[in-house]
Amino acid sequence: MQWKPEYAIGIAEIDRQHQTLIEFVTEFEDAVAGKVHWNTVQPLIVRARESVKFHFAVEESLMQIVNYPQFAAHRAEHLYVLKQFAALEQRVLRQEMKAELMPLISAWLVHHMTDSDRPFGRYALGFTSASRAA
Repeated sequence: MQWKPEYAIGIAEIDRQHQTLIEFVTEFEDAVAGKVHWNTVQPLIVRARESVKFHFAVEESLMQIVNYPQFAAHRAEHLYVLKQFAALEQRVLRQEMKAELMPLISAWLVHHMTDSDRPFGRYALGFTSASRAA
């Protein structure tokens, strides 16, 4: 998976973190393609989950700072995704998931950036512009 300009939400730190998450997707792609031994996938999921958890904490902090009106719904989505990561960690220990893993992770990430974070980015950028004008 490659970073595309349309993934950017306009907040530099969030965009950098999204780029890091895309790097994890690339590692998953390599594992699925057989370029990495499959037993490395579970630790990779753990590392990805920790990065996602940190990313969500940063986003949620920013949302609270700007008093984002969709904070509760966005946070609920974050909690759901973290539960899904925990379930994935357990599933890869019990069964072969190469065919399922990439669609799950890449679809979630693209959705997260374009459908969930973009509205927050617009709101936060508007908030900071309004704050500077006041």
